[in-house]
Amino acid sequence: MTITPVDSKNDLFFVEEIYTPEILMQIAEIDHLQSDCEIQDLQEHHPRQKIKHSKLIYKQINEYVQNLNWKIQSAIGMDFNACDTAFWLDLPGFDMQSHLDNDGVYAAMQIYLTENTKPMPTVFYNSDGSIRFEPEYRVNSGYLMLNNMNQWHAMPYTVPDNEYRLTSYTWFWRNE
Repeated sequence: MTITPVDSKNDLFFVEEIYTPEILMQIAEIDHLQSDCEIQDLQEHHPRQKIKHSKLIYKQINEYVQNLNWKIQSAIGMDFNACDTAFWLDLPGFDMQSHLDNDGVYAAMQIYLTENTKPMPTVFYNSDGSIRFEPEYRVNSGYLMLNNMNQWHAMPYTVPDNEYRLTSYTWFWRNE
């Protein structure tokens, strides 16, 4: 696992190789379109589904990330008291305009889990609208962000027909 700050602000990080090859192989073997899903809260108007932890691998990944929590804390110099990982299935037509996350999220980590015909990373912006960071889009990479009022981000690329974007999304809660 490698976690690297993207700049001197130290509130946005590029994450690589968080999952083991065994976990990635198990993920690749699943037909995620057949998974038991629900609508993600506050995203009802987007073609995105939250996969329920109905398959063993989803539960195992959630536990795996919870067990990595102390390593993640050490890598970024922050304390969290808990984390929870979900899986987002972004369907054809999905994109998302620039936005801030709700203030109930202290930090979040999104890891890309599918290869696609075109890159579809989450892009981060400076307050003037210029691009701050666009992570390389590849399996087992992504970002970790500390949520704040300057953490503007979007998924400006539309998921093409006959494809989907699968990501793990981990919420972190901080000891106050």
